[in-house]
Amino acid sequence: MRKLLILIVALGCLAVLVVANGSAFTAQQEIPKESKTQPKQVVLDKDSQSDKYGEVAFNHENHATKNYSVDGKSPIACVECHHTDQPATALQAPLKTSERAVALTAKLLEAADTKPVKTCRACHLQAGDDSAPIPTVTYSGKTAPTKLTNEVAYHTNCNICHDKAIAARPILKGKAPGSNDCLSCHKPVS
Repeated sequence: MRKLLILIVALGCLAVLVVANGSAFTAQQEIPKESKTQPKQVVLDKDSQSDKYGEVAFNHENHATKNYSVDGKSPIACVECHHTDQPATALQAPLKTSERAVALTAKLLEAADTKPVKTCRACHLQAGDDSAPIPTVTYSGKTAPTKLTNEVAYHTNCNICHDKAIAARPILKGKAPGSNDCLSCHKPVS
């Protein structure tokens, strides 16, 4: 009887470990508010308010290490997305916020005295989250400011870059998602 009880407890513990590890293998890497470690793959918009479009798996490692720039000749520079991580003199409108004296690079991030990189959500909050001010910008030709929620920031940054890459390299059409290819990036809500 005692052996049977030990076996049941051991199998129960094993089952908990397998379930926990299985979830860890299938889940995307959680993104802290700031980090000095580059993530490999993350989930964007995992709390989407849309009833049609769900989360987006984003391969940060590919964008940071492979030739994914608009012209296809180099990796995407860190400051293309992490725009606050460059000197104020390098900012181009409509960007306004600078938090570094030099442009962020992977090599700079490795230095012990370098401050961590903030995630998009550190500033670009979910619509309806009033825990901090959400940045706004008034685009040329518009009279009302646009609130740069995380959804607006992601779509603006990702779509502009993808559309420019497809325009510069027509061979990408149909292979890389453009601004009208929602389900290429978004996992449908089930």
